[in-house]
Amino acid sequence: MTAATMKAKIVRVKIEADKSGLYFATSRDLKGLLVAERRREDLNQAIADAIIALYAACGVRVIVTMAEYGDGDDCPWVAVPAEIARAALAQQ
Repeated sequence: MTAATMKAKIVRVKIEADKSGLYFATSRDLKGLLVAERRREDLNQAIADAIIALYAACGVRVIVTMAEYGDGDDCPWVAVPAEIARAALAQQ
């Protein structure tokens, strides 16, 4: 995967809590995504950081943001290649 060929991607993230109070986030769309935090507020930043790091490992810089909440257990996030975002901003 290269930034030149990648389009914006939806990454559905499943969030669960365990009995000890930890919140876990995983994704069936982005293999390797697994983060855990004690506070739900901290989990969102950890999710964004993990998505950025996983794409960076493939040589792609992305900008990540949470989309509106979906229905069910999956919360959608959007990963936009930095090159696409930069080009779109330059056109405005």
